[in-house]
Amino acid sequence: MMDTPPEPPTAQEQLIESKLIGCGLKAGGFSVRYEDYLQSIEVRIMPVAGATPEHFGCIKEAAFPEIVTFEDGPMFMQYNEYLEELYRPQALADARAALDARGLLENFPAREDYATLADYARALEAHAGYAPGTMLQFEGDETLVFDPANNDLLAEADYERLAVLLNVIKFASARDGFTFGFIGNDKYRE
Repeated sequence: MMDTPPEPPTAQEQLIESKLIGCGLKAGGFSVRYEDYLQSIEVRIMPVAGATPEHFGCIKEAAFPEIVTFEDGPMFMQYNEYLEELYRPQALADARAALDARGLLENFPAREDYATLADYARALEAHAGYAPGTMLQFEGDETLVFDPANNDLLAEADYERLAVLLNVIKFASARDGFTFGFIGNDKYRE
């Protein structure tokens, strides 16, 4: 049996690699390849690449719009925090405009008016027109999770109402700085 050489990287992958080296990352310290499960190119940066927070802007520009991950957990968290801060003004402006168009900026719940994050989540649900405690919950100290209390709520969902809820969450999380996530289907898998 004859060995075949590996597939050469695509032009896009080569361009990203070249740009990352131009950012000052060490060749061989990262991989750039298309991943089927992501349906995207993944840029995976290893500690030996020598990446620091000072490289984040260049890494983002070199890889955008592809997915960037760091093998070093704390560095990956720092990179995600960098992206959150970078995109926060636009997310806030977009959500503000969507809520303003529906008249929902007036009397928007203020985080400081609620003793706990769970109380605040219930106020956000009510502001979006849902019964408190049916769609949102807080996990830990700062992560708001979209997790309908009853999966039937999603089956009967009015997607306009869900869009309102998501804009309420987007505005509150961008303004107040908490993390927002979704509970996926794995939670319900048997």
